[in-house]
Amino acid sequence: MLFHRRVNDKRHGLLLDHPLDAPSCCTVCAALCCRSFPNVDLSWGEYQLLERLGATRLHFSLYGPHKLIIENGCEFLVDNRCGIYEQRPEICRRFICRSD
Repeated sequence: MLFHRRVNDKRHGLLLDHPLDAPSCCTVCAALCCRSFPNVDLSWGEYQLLERLGATRLHFSLYGPHKLIIENGCEFLVDNRCGIYEQRPEICRRFICRSD
């Protein structure tokens, strides 16, 4: 066979109403949520925390939510895992990815 058959694993992202702190959710993925969006919204407190943690891709806004730019991968990804898991933004805590 000349071409390998690629298995399509369809995944669906869900934004929960409440944070989910369960590291087991992230043990089998390839950090798709940290690569598939252009940015994530941040509160002022989250913006300040990420700035103290050394974030270089922050966007300050006077009129809307502040943002962490994650296009092409979040700068806090380390070996496909969140390097700031305990300090990650609330929107990251609320997002889960499920396969069909």
